[in-house]
Formats: sequence, structure tokens, C-alpha cells
Amino acid sequence: MRRCIFFFSTLLCLGGELRAQQKNPPSPPGQAKPSTAATAAAAPIVAPPAVPARPNGKIQNSLVRITATDVEPDYRAPWNSGAIGRGVGAGFVIDGQRILTNAHVVSNARYLTVERDGDPNKYTATVLFIAHDCDLALLQVADSTFFKNMTALSFGGIPALESTGSASGYPIAGERMSVTTGIVSRADFQLDTHSSIYSHLAIQISAQSNR
Repeated sequence: MRRCIFFFSTLLCLGGELRAQQKNPPSPPGQAKPSTAATAAAAPIVAPPAVPARPNGKIQNSLVRITATDVEPDYRAPWNSGAIGRGVGAGFVIDGQRILTNAHVVSNARYLTVERDGDPNKYTATVLFIAHDCDLALLQVADSTFFKNMTALSFGGIPALESTGSASGYPIAGERMSVTTGIVSRADFQLDTHSSIYSHLAIQISAQSNR
């Protein structure tokens, strides 16, 4: 990689030197010819492109993939077993070896498994607490080795407007987590889409999310 960058920089310098020599007329007899170093110094310096920010890079080892096997109840005929479905969602590790996720990810779940990045194993999880009013849930994993080398995230304040943020999840399922970056454009109270009853403080971000 270093050889490629060095080679590219050398071409830029040589190209600037050739352009400078083409623009300068030939020196008359008896006049000193400008040095190559001076000609190269006059060539414009092209700055390398800036590396895009990765706000999710530090929390990559805190995110988990949640697979839920759920049974949707039939409220019109509660004696029926209901339809069996499967959903995928995202969560992140917090203090106390717990996983914070959305309530709609584990709602009506009968069997839960969690996975972490770089580990092909699936770990059984159970719901510790669930709050449908704010669409949040806490999960616990019996196998403590699941949390090895994982970083627990702490809660911060309200992000400032026009600050950069990222959204991680599985909007259209898939095996790999989708990560998009955007700008915080609004912080306001909005009706929760899970319960459709209570309003909570919500952060609007310009990140794209396919559904």
C-alpha cells in the first residue's frame, strides 16, 4: 500500500514539473536555466482526499444481532395458538452484562438467540424487562462468555443539532448489520410507533433506512 501511495505522489510531482516546463519559454543563450528544484517547488501540491468519519467504529464490538422466534396471538380467537414468525433486530451491551434493544424486536418472543461480531456461535437469551410504552427491553444471556472482550456502552446526553450520528440495525433483515451515517436534524417529542399511545423524546437523523 505504501508503495502505491508513493508511486502516485511521484507521478503528481513529475506531472507538475512537466507542466511547469511546458509553460516556461526556453532560456535565451547565456541565461541560466531554472533549476529543477525551483520548478518543482512552483508546482501545485495536491492534498489527499479526507478520510470520512466513522462514528460507529468505536462501538462495533458492542453491537449484537438478535433473532426472535415469536408467536403472534389471535385476539379474535385467543384459543388458537397463533402464527409463528421469525424476526431479526439489533441491540447493544450495557453495564451489568445486559443487552438493550427495542420492545418490538422481542415482543411475543418464544425463543431468543444473540450473536456478536466475529463469533459464529448463537447464545440463548431471555427477556429481563420489557416496556412497551417506550419500546425498550432488556435481555440477559446465561453464558457469561458471550460478553468477553465486549464493551458496555454508557448513556450520554441529547446530541446537538447538526452533529454526526449513525444508525445500526437490520431494516430488511439480512445476515450483516446495516450501518448508515447522517446528521441530527431535530429533537422533539413524537408518538411512539410501537404502542401508539405515549409520546417520547425522539431524535431525527438524516440517515437512510430501507424497509
